[in-house]
Amino acid sequence: MGWWGNDDRAERTLAVIALFEAAYPEITVVGEPNGGAGDHFQILDTQLAADNAPDIIQFGGNWPDYQQYLEPLNDYLGEQLLIDTPETFDQAALVPATAVDGNLYAISLGTNTLVLAYNKTMIEAAGVDFPADNLSWEELIDYGRTLKASLPEGVAPFVDNSTNQANYLSYFYTQQGTPIWTLDDGGKSYATVDSAQAWLQMWADMRAEGLIPDADTTYTYSEDGPDSSALVAGNAVIALVWSNQVAAYQAAMTDELGMTTLPTGGEDAYAIQMSQYLAVNKDSANTEAAALFVNFFVTSPEAGAILETNRGVPSSPVVRQSISAQATPIDAAVYRIYDAVADRTVPQGPNLPNDQEFVNELELIGQQVAYGQSTVDEAAEALQALIERLAVK
Repeated sequence: MGWWGNDDRAERTLAVIALFEAAYPEITVVGEPNGGAGDHFQILDTQLAADNAPDIIQFGGNWPDYQQYLEPLNDYLGEQLLIDTPETFDQAALVPATAVDGNLYAISLGTNTLVLAYNKTMIEAAGVDFPADNLSWEELIDYGRTLKASLPEGVAPFVDNSTNQANYLSYFYTQQGTPIWTLDDGGKSYATVDSAQAWLQMWADMRAEGLIPDADTTYTYSEDGPDSSALVAGNAVIALVWSNQVAAYQAAMTDELGMTTLPTGGEDAYAIQMSQYLAVNKDSANTEAAALFVNFFVTSPEAGAILETNRGVPSSPVVRQSISAQATPIDAAVYRIYDAVADRTVPQGPNLPNDQEFVNELELIGQQVAYGQSTVDEAAEALQALIERLAVK
């Protein structure tokens, strides 16, 4: 089994593997943690090219880019995969992993959403109120200005999340009425240069005001987890984080974290989405055993007690019920976020084709702006060209 994530995720995953092997002593599962998401997919691409990829593979919303390598799972439903009834699994969670050919290719590990995690300890020390839920973009930036006036030298209000997280960009584009990728007409982008320019200019203005760290500080951190984070390092107070990872960020810090919603504005765009998926390699010699493990991973209350919400709020009602009594304050805050955005949520949209390439090149565009190597207008044109190229690649 190959996955990405920090050490906490690895420990939890390996513990579930051990639990599964105790229940099924005839099956051995070898765990292969692959670091961050970028590392994971580089390793996976190499393994697939060499025909030695794992039997079980973790994906995000980019699983369609790998569909040709995945085992259709329909025939396992009701057999190894006991997730075919609402009592055992949220049936809506199967939809985003079902292709246009009608085949189910991956199993959701839970629901997840983006939040703004903030350092409560630093904000309290600054004598500023915590940010409210559902601030507009303008209100959030104004809040950052107020906070900046009371922060220590060298600490910025916000992490620069302009181009290190494609989902934030996608959220903004959807608010603008120009979603990056849709399933319209078999796959269509409504992205515009104007949306790119508005996004990049907003962050350039924040950089000029000192509301985000300078370029050198920003690119010291990969921002793909708590092990490389300006928030954890104390260089910034507010950061974009997946809700299922806030606990891992908290574990890496002595300061206390809180969280609030993404900003409001324009059209509804808040997606409560599938966090990650597990899929089975179609070339595996052990597809039934692999499917059995995936079932255990997502439906076993004992596994759920170990995993908690590390990969999102579980899609199994049975697991959710079993872990509800052990909900942490961070879990409770995540549930509050879900309630706070309930009236502006939208169905999870598809990722742009060639998603990992988009993520990599998007960050390069952001770096060029941050270091003054290109103007915002030039970068906006480059971003639009990138989207158009990957949409038809």
